[in-house]
Amino acid sequence: MKSKPVNILAAFLLAVIPMDLALAQEYVPPQVVVSKEKVRSGGKVYYSHVVLERQTLFSISKAYGVTIEEIYEANPTLNLETEGLKKDQILLIPVKDNIPAEVSPAPAVPDEAVSSPVESDPESSGEDEGYFIHKVKWFEDLDAIARKYGVSKESIMNINRMTSDKVRRKQLIKIPRDPSAWEGDAVRPEPEEPGDVTETPVEAADTTEARDHVFVDGLDDLFVREGRHDVSISMLIPFSSNKAGDRTSFMDFYCGALLAARSLGGEGVNLDIHSYDVGGGNMPVTYERLAASDFTIGPVSNSDIIKASSIGQGDAWIVSPLDMQAEALVDSLSTLIQAPTPTSVQVRDMVEWIKSDSRPGDIVLVVTPSNPASEYLDMVERFMEEAGVPHITTTLGSMRSKLGGGGTNRVVLACEYTEKSTVFLIEALRNLYMASSKNNEIVLYSTSRIRTYDQIEVEQLHKVNLHASVTYFVDYNNKKVSDFLLQYRALYNTEPSRSAYSGYDLMSYFSTLAHKYGKRWPRALRKVEFSGLQSDFNLVRTPSGSYINNAVRRVVYNPDFSVTLIR
Repeated sequence: MKSKPVNILAAFLLAVIPMDLALAQEYVPPQVVVSKEKVRSGGKVYYSHVVLERQTLFSISKAYGVTIEEIYEANPTLNLETEGLKKDQILLIPVKDNIPAEVSPAPAVPDEAVSSPVESDPESSGEDEGYFIHKVKWFEDLDAIARKYGVSKESIMNINRMTSDKVRRKQLIKIPRDPSAWEGDAVRPEPEEPGDVTETPVEAADTTEARDHVFVDGLDDLFVREGRHDVSISMLIPFSSNKAGDRTSFMDFYCGALLAARSLGGEGVNLDIHSYDVGGGNMPVTYERLAASDFTIGPVSNSDIIKASSIGQGDAWIVSPLDMQAEALVDSLSTLIQAPTPTSVQVRDMVEWIKSDSRPGDIVLVVTPSNPASEYLDMVERFMEEAGVPHITTTLGSMRSKLGGGGTNRVVLACEYTEKSTVFLIEALRNLYMASSKNNEIVLYSTSRIRTYDQIEVEQLHKVNLHASVTYFVDYNNKKVSDFLLQYRALYNTEPSRSAYSGYDLMSYFSTLAHKYGKRWPRALRKVEFSGLQSDFNLVRTPSGSYINNAVRRVVYNPDFSVTLIR
């Protein structure tokens, strides 16, 4: 299949529009926004209204200026009188001339976020034919469309004479008003008629067309041998997180992933991407969707990962994208891939680094706060003992007296690296900085977290020769990084964050594997290492069958204020 370009900027705009709508957590009276979407069916014109949470038949009927009985009559297959309304259900509302002026769409709520995906088509209105028309959006599959309208997938396939359940962007498909008439053995689908899809090249798209996100069509034939395979991906990202900083981070991650998708498309890798907002604990994805995906990127939090894994029932590989703490789940979830290198792996590498650097006469100090008990300290002590590294554990108050002048003082600050640790870290670095000024040779060893504290003076990190075992580091001398920067700035008019690099690396690595190995790609994880823009991947299988990333980058903060990647 010939690959198509991916309109990344359009994807970004589409993603931004609806995502802030789920932020409000306080109860507000149900608001009904009159849809601008109309459909003709049975010789009549209807509004297509998507039912939102807390809306009622009374509030909907009042907004549209119709009676509840008229809504019943327009939707006979939904059994509204006995089953009531359901969230995300689509109602046909008779068009009336007496719609109250005060219920016109509120400026703060985009129509795209609340209106139905149904679009009328003058060439095929379905008038008097027992169906109406739906135009397929880029993010929809047939299962999702069937759920939206409360009809079976079988009935949609039969009324459209479809021999496959694949649908394409902008495809016009019929939705039966009476799905039971199109179910069962009595209906024999004929071969699908050609020419029902209209594709517009991204280069020729106008401003209206730019709002339609073009993903390459994929998932045709999946083989079990090495070769070239189309790749199906689900993304479960909490775009509508309660924290503004997190929302920005997750959107950056998504933008980086889409940029990788575009680059892969240019190399002939066909991707079929399904994106879902799982903010606020929502998990709007089905078993069928996850099982059909080669892999799923996200969600982020432990609780959401557990939900997604439960929905996938062990048939869906879930890539944990951003949270190092998800390491705690690898022993219980057999299809989890922990992409960020866990803290324990970074600590082990840090200790191995200390051991390889140490020379006779050196002193290894493990410095703790006054209340030293912590999981981080336990890891440091355990790995020091396993590696056979002699060391002295001391508190901050006694640190200066333990420093020696005959060799190198190799120091580890063993705290949990939370906000509560800020004062300890600032004071410890100040003392090490002063000691180094008195001709004490000091090398500070750490993991990633010490570099995230804005309150720490970077000059001090260089002065104490920070040696950091990290999961994230961008080498701006790398040509691939330079190319990424130019593309990202051109598309989004901003600088990429760490999350953007993570999205790019994850999408590149796992999509490349699935493209090459098909359904057999998980078997290749242990033999195919990958060096990304910001992170490396060296996945190791756990006894439960899950995978942990064991790749660590080592960086050194030099006295001349340069930072060197040494591995």
